[in-house]
Amino acid sequence: MRGHGVSADVFSLEQLFDNVSYEIDYYQREYTWGAEEVRTLVMDLREAFRDYESDRQRRRRPSPASSYFLGPFVYYEEDPRARGKRRFLVDGQQRFITLHLLLLQLRNIAKELQLRRSLPELDRAVFSRDRTLTIGIAELAPVLRVLGDGRDWDIAPRDSLSVRNLVRRSRQITEHLHELFESDQYEDFVPWLLKYVMLAGIQATDADHGYRMFETMNDRGARLTPVDLLKSHLLSHVGENADELNRRWRQMLAELTIDRSDTDTASQFIKCVLLARYADQDETSHIEANLNVWARKNSERLGLRKEHDYFEFVENLLDIATRAKPFLVARTSLKEGYETVYFNERNGLSEQLAAVLAVIQPTDTLSEAAEKGRAICDFIDRWYVLQILRDRPVSPSEVGDLVYGNLVPSLRGVQTSKELMGRLAEMMAGDPLELSESSTFGLRPNNTHQVRYVLARLTAFVETGIGHPCDTVELLSSDKYDIEHLWAKHHGRVAAEIPDPVAFRARRNQLGALGLLPKRTNSSLNDLPLAEKLPHYSSHNALLGVLAPGYGERKPELQTFIKRHHLQKLMHRFAVNAKMMTIVETRQRLMLTLCALIWDPKALDRPPSETSGTPPRRRRTTHVAKMVDAGVIAPGTSIVMTHQGADHWAEIDAEGGIILRAVGGTPFDKVDDAGAVVKGTSNCSGMAAWHIVDPMGQRVSLRSLRERAIADGRLPSRGSRQRGRSH
Repeated sequence: MRGHGVSADVFSLEQLFDNVSYEIDYYQREYTWGAEEVRTLVMDLREAFRDYESDRQRRRRPSPASSYFLGPFVYYEEDPRARGKRRFLVDGQQRFITLHLLLLQLRNIAKELQLRRSLPELDRAVFSRDRTLTIGIAELAPVLRVLGDGRDWDIAPRDSLSVRNLVRRSRQITEHLHELFESDQYEDFVPWLLKYVMLAGIQATDADHGYRMFETMNDRGARLTPVDLLKSHLLSHVGENADELNRRWRQMLAELTIDRSDTDTASQFIKCVLLARYADQDETSHIEANLNVWARKNSERLGLRKEHDYFEFVENLLDIATRAKPFLVARTSLKEGYETVYFNERNGLSEQLAAVLAVIQPTDTLSEAAEKGRAICDFIDRWYVLQILRDRPVSPSEVGDLVYGNLVPSLRGVQTSKELMGRLAEMMAGDPLELSESSTFGLRPNNTHQVRYVLARLTAFVETGIGHPCDTVELLSSDKYDIEHLWAKHHGRVAAEIPDPVAFRARRNQLGALGLLPKRTNSSLNDLPLAEKLPHYSSHNALLGVLAPGYGERKPELQTFIKRHHLQKLMHRFAVNAKMMTIVETRQRLMLTLCALIWDPKALDRPPSETSGTPPRRRRTTHVAKMVDAGVIAPGTSIVMTHQGADHWAEIDAEGGIILRAVGGTPFDKVDDAGAVVKGTSNCSGMAAWHIVDPMGQRVSLRSLRERAIADGRLPSRGSRQRGRSH
């Protein structure tokens, strides 16, 4: 499409990065995308890929409908005839840099997994023919080179906002990929990403023209939003009283205006009201896409029949907005009494607002609305931690099922705090925190963020419990605190006690063998033996400090805390010659007991109610879990993986979890993660690496077993899935 000096074309990612470098002009802002924007992008790509995978006909005959559109960008070219093109981004920098980070991390994974098809394709997307990066921003190039080599960049005080954010988002993308994908999926995901993810490029004629377009796009008025359109629909039904309704509407928007730069709060609030109070679970995507259209089509359900009904509807929105405002404020900063609101948002559980709005009534007092909403957020926070400790995924579909499939329909219209507390207590009693489930749980390739969260909450709980000030937000920051391993990565130091290197790797990553330390302290300790680290722990948090010689003797408040919570046998220092296993197992019980004190103080020993409405535990959805469900693999089946000439065995449990024989305890969710522990790497093609032994004594890979089951009809084809709510 061309006209008046402007042309537009649609590009796949493969075409966008084909021997082209992208640069930015001086007027462009820093790279500022936050965790939520990146999470949304990666999750949306994952959901679109799952839809593509599940459509068998589309996989055989790709069509334009297979494409996933990521929006427009604006650019100009310095010399369109040059062999290696240089394009300057006028608009779209944030998405381009994030996509480049995604491609870099996929390339690192492809190298480690030796993906022969995907690696060359990713090389062409990441590098131009002269091996320069396709994102040619000088300030970012050194960092991108380091990240592209599979290394981490240590953020320094002198680093710019763009560099700091680039490193954070790169780490985040890596965690999302480990969490959302199994290794066997990458060889399909990469070509889909490169061929079927599209952007529309609008080309300016030159730099001046690009700058004028930039000014126009950023200075001119915005189009009507869905909220504006909904207001117009409501006003059109009240006749000569439109001015009064408009005044009330503006009053509601004023209640929702927390940050003038945030133009989306009102839209999100109204969407959540509709989802929480009126819609069914299968209508969520319609409301998220076109809330005004849904509202027009469902006027009867909203109670909009007469002129007065429209006034009452807006009045109720205003009353609910007033009561919900503390929760909207608490999403972005830690507020006393609303801590879990902030934690949930930080952990990607933004669906919590719909559950809160399902129980807040327009007639609630402010204090009752606050009590009810906080109880909901506490419950969701607890659910999140239980998912972590069970090594279960916390993807958008799991969160959506919890909120829209269980909490909203079960709690919608609850009137009193007492009634709500009773229902939530029954749910917790029906799903207790069973410490035995997490007896060996710890740091795994896909859960750094989650483990950091648990450690931060445990550390803060102890610090505040002994009267010390503690900034939980700082503990959560990977820029300020590192996850400290009590034992360095030197198996030889404990080989006499734990001969198996796999068992050693698993034990040193258990929750009980970890803590949080300031980055500078952690770097200085490096790989010292534990005995030499202990004195340094004493100047930091009590959860680690208690291990240091003489620490508890100088802390009477700590002794009081230990006695009050009956931790005498768990929270103490150890003898100089104490075994690693003794320390890890004791500290693991300590960590899990502290988890129980924070997240399950009353429901641990309470029998479940038959009518509790407990959120059902979702079965695992991994390849192995599907094979167990289909009867292809029987629960209890032994599997074996050979690494460096040694056989390593594991068992598959009834839910498709993988229990390493050398470790026991908490199952791994994916065979990839269990294999990575065996190999001591970040990634592993688990379906290829793990084998069963058939009745003839032959070893058959899980991948081959799966392909046979697909061929004979016992399993659906690769990628098939039940359709559900996507986020």
